[in-house]
Amino acid sequence: MILDIAICVAVMFGIGQPSSPDSLVAPMRIDTLTDLELTIFPPERTTLPITYQISWGDGTSLWTKALHSNTDYTRYHRYHRFGDFSIRVRAQDSLEHLSAWGKPITVTVTHPVLKWVFRTSDPIVASPSIDKNGNIYIGDESGKLYCVNPQGQFRWSFQTQGPVYASAVIHKGLVYVASMDSNLYCLDTKGKMRWKLYLEDEFYTPPAIDAKGNIYIGSNAGKLLAITPKGKLRWAYKTGDEISSSPSIGLNGLIYTTSDSVYCIDSRGRRHWAFGTDECDYFFAAAIPDPEGNVYTGNDDGFLYCIRPDGRLRWRAPVPDEDEIKTEVTIGPNDTLFLGTEGYYLCRKPPNGLIRTIYEADDVLIAPPALSTNGTAYFFPDDGLVYALSSQGRLVWKYEIAVEEKDLCYTSAPTIGPDSTVYVGSWDGGLYAFEGDGPPANSLWPQYRHDAQHTGRLTRPEK
Repeated sequence: MILDIAICVAVMFGIGQPSSPDSLVAPMRIDTLTDLELTIFPPERTTLPITYQISWGDGTSLWTKALHSNTDYTRYHRYHRFGDFSIRVRAQDSLEHLSAWGKPITVTVTHPVLKWVFRTSDPIVASPSIDKNGNIYIGDESGKLYCVNPQGQFRWSFQTQGPVYASAVIHKGLVYVASMDSNLYCLDTKGKMRWKLYLEDEFYTPPAIDAKGNIYIGSNAGKLLAITPKGKLRWAYKTGDEISSSPSIGLNGLIYTTSDSVYCIDSRGRRHWAFGTDECDYFFAAAIPDPEGNVYTGNDDGFLYCIRPDGRLRWRAPVPDEDEIKTEVTIGPNDTLFLGTEGYYLCRKPPNGLIRTIYEADDVLIAPPALSTNGTAYFFPDDGLVYALSSQGRLVWKYEIAVEEKDLCYTSAPTIGPDSTVYVGSWDGGLYAFEGDGPPANSLWPQYRHDAQHTGRLTRPEK
């Protein structure tokens, strides 16, 4: 009797058939060793409780338990064969009315994206660097710099006397690495030391190297140091606070570094200009130049800044929630800017457009994304997961590489090699190699420190 009345009321008020689920979210790619994570967003209108029928596309389906809230719902599934599978979901309300099947999504089941793992002695926060032969260089907290071949096999290691948090930089067959023992080391690609220079300070980030082989590095004491290719100190410029990121070199040969302000310094150590904010906020992120001499950098005030070649403000744009920005920008096709925020957001800004969120991770983004020729963004937030995001904003895959708590602010930025392999270091102690979908984007600044050698020097993209 009560059920009959409820059905009559539903018909009178047009409740009838419930709506299909609003949307489905799942990675585009998965392997047979990993459970697929499917998130269902509920229909716009329904009568609770609600249940879902999920058709996984591989001949299996299931009904969920009755759900008593209109919140998104996550379910997992393991595929056992390769192929493309169409996932569909429909809803059933408390009156046992079934919705139509919602819009399906397709998942490709293929071989694993992980190619290999090279285990290190201690945690890694540096970004991997790659030489012209495909060998990979990475430092860890034990003070070792490792060289690994493209198959993930050990070639050699070099021991410093302090943790190596800074990425190695490769230039004309030489490898430069800064250690927390206050030394800058120059090695050849066989691991033999050419020289070292004691610089009386701590270095968390790599140097930049100009076309002539001059080296520029920022210190924790707030000094921008210039060093000759032979390992001699040329000059030092003192900023108003510590330097937390690497300097960058423009096409004009000018050096840009960030601290309490953004500084533009020439190759002789003379300041051309300094740009600061009225609130004296701190610029943690590196300053990235474009061919016209504009410079892009984020601030802890929640704004991305574009500074003109004369040191004046061209524009500033807020990130979502105006969270702090600690990643340098990377630049994709059509001069689109990509960056991460402390609000867990990966963001994109097209020319003359607003900054928009394209993905929300589960923790802060300290390291910038790397961009492939196919428009895929690879990024590694502090949630310990490496993500691949398509140019349309859909998750391609994600892979957990770190589960422990990280002690240092810095995080390894993914590096894309010329053979499309994506490398990233884990604070759990490992260098990971993933199968990517293309080499670095042919753009102004497609990945951390511009290129796989991490020179920090702007060059014109190939036409």
